[in-house]
Amino acid sequence: SEEFSIPQSSKVGDLRILAQKSFQRGFLKLVAADHHALDPALTLQAAGLEDGDHLTAVAVEAKLAATVGAFALLCPGGDQVVTWGDPNYGGDSSEVQD
Repeated sequence: SEEFSIPQSSKVGDLRILAQKSFQRGFLKLVAADHHALDPALTLQAAGLEDGDHLTAVAVEAKLAATVGAFALLCPGGDQVVTWGDPNYGGDSSEVQD
């Protein structure tokens, strides 16, 4: 169990980074006492968090996919995909859009 203190105007993502450093884990999801995952883009205040609230940090594993000549890494903590390798085999994701 760890205790963190940051300004109420900070984002949930800032708190997640503190937890990741403290627990030495690359990908964490923060979960509130009512069991919902917190949006890292929200401020602590907008997320409804108050001083003394207890959160759970859930370690989320990155997922790796591969083809003959390329790789893709799903980074769940940041909701992003990183690709590399031969563009003919999926190693170039520069054209992908939300």
